[in-house]
Amino acid sequence: MHWVYWVLGGLNVLMWGSIAIIFTAKAREIGVLHRTREEAQMPKPFVSVIVAARNEQKALERCVRSIMEQTYGPLEVILVNDRSEDGTAAIAAKLEQAYPNVTVLNVRELPEQWMGKSHALFQGTQIAKGEWLLFTDADILFQPECISKAVAYMHRHELDHLTMIPDFTGPHFISKWYAAFIFMSASSFGQLWKIKDPKSQQSLGVGAFNLVKREAYDKIGTHAAFSYVTTDDAELGKRIKKAGYRQDAIYGTRMIGVWNWYESLKQLIGSVEKSVFSYPKAVITALSCLLTMIYPWVGLFVGPLSGRVLCGISVLSVLWLYFIYSRYSGSGFWYGIVHPFIGLILTVGGFQGAYRASRRGGMTWRGTTYDRTHLKA
Repeated sequence: MHWVYWVLGGLNVLMWGSIAIIFTAKAREIGVLHRTREEAQMPKPFVSVIVAARNEQKALERCVRSIMEQTYGPLEVILVNDRSEDGTAAIAAKLEQAYPNVTVLNVRELPEQWMGKSHALFQGTQIAKGEWLLFTDADILFQPECISKAVAYMHRHELDHLTMIPDFTGPHFISKWYAAFIFMSASSFGQLWKIKDPKSQQSLGVGAFNLVKREAYDKIGTHAAFSYVTTDDAELGKRIKKAGYRQDAIYGTRMIGVWNWYESLKQLIGSVEKSVFSYPKAVITALSCLLTMIYPWVGLFVGPLSGRVLCGISVLSVLWLYFIYSRYSGSGFWYGIVHPFIGLILTVGGFQGAYRASRRGGMTWRGTTYDRTHLKA
């Protein structure tokens, strides 16, 4: 029976230990926006910031005002109110009156085979005037130099697409822990340092900040080409990279932040349904989390001493990954302590998502139920 502990411990050491070593060596190659210097003679293309908002009365005004405080120009904001049922429409109308370069577009119906956010962003592009398009969410806060530095970074590196990992602010720690796991994994296992290499297949798109040249966006077929994909932001990055355009993913630390990504544990668990809405996916997610995220902590206290040592090395490797990630992001260096708790959230959320989707006949996200027949995550 001891061989089971050795195999499980050994596989975790191999996975977590090797990626910890690689990420430690390569993390410094990932760009950090606040370190970017602006150039006096830098070209300033017109940027259209497209904000998709559905029931965002809590965050919308704060977001738009932070965009209006940007040091960059020329710039416009296309604010797309996506079938909101709260006070979003009234707030959007007030902002349109307050700022001459804010345009509000109200979406009242969602066509078949479209995700709500993808449709809202696409509609925004139809009236946007910019050479560059910046897709963002309504709960994002921009520091005044954010867009100016982003344009400078794109110009200096001759990019067609730039995406950014934001800070996660607000009082809800569980949301911050979950974000740290997601983007630590994207940074290390996703090999973020390779994204700028045109020969690499690595890509990324983050909903908080996707700045793309209009030419590249049109060339990949716009959001209409992936209208029924739940992870629209990542799919955008994937298609841009596949089409041969130059891309990079960097840290937006101190420059851009998400205010309360999820406001409760219940909301966070429910969010897993967006990616895990079938029982086969739920089983795969559960096995992965149990064997690689939860077992190393349990294995510290069960099995033979040699197996416990292997689990100890795995746990230290995980904690080290979070520490290295925290040096470049706005994450806490100690967030690795709650790593197994995040694994438990993903496990519970996966099965809850599959159960709810089977009961409702589709995946439900932000009040809209989508048919699972053709839906892709």
